[in-house]
Amino acid sequence: MSEIVFFLTTLHSEDVRESYEQWVREVDQSTAEALPGVERYRVVRLEGPVMDGVATPSYSYIEIIEVSDLATYQKSIGATPAAFFEQFRSYISAFDSVAGMVVQ
Repeated sequence: MSEIVFFLTTLHSEDVRESYEQWVREVDQSTAEALPGVERYRVVRLEGPVMDGVATPSYSYIEIIEVSDLATYQKSIGATPAAFFEQFRSYISAFDSVAGMVVQ
């Protein structure tokens, strides 16, 4: 069964949205998909609440990364060049990352 890693990210400002999404398509996606253990990678832009009375989330995006083995993924992301994370942080003001499993 795959494990899922979520990166919940917040942009520095809406001014970087277009360039961040281009970076995701051109750099982040290929980098993530090349990591050992990554089975599927997606980035979802959060648009707003679906139901009345629900606040707009503080996050801008959710990265959804399905991995075959969490330890392998953690090791491989730890070996990713620092320049990649410098680029990431040039767009992102804050992020959280968590791992989970699908409930079936």
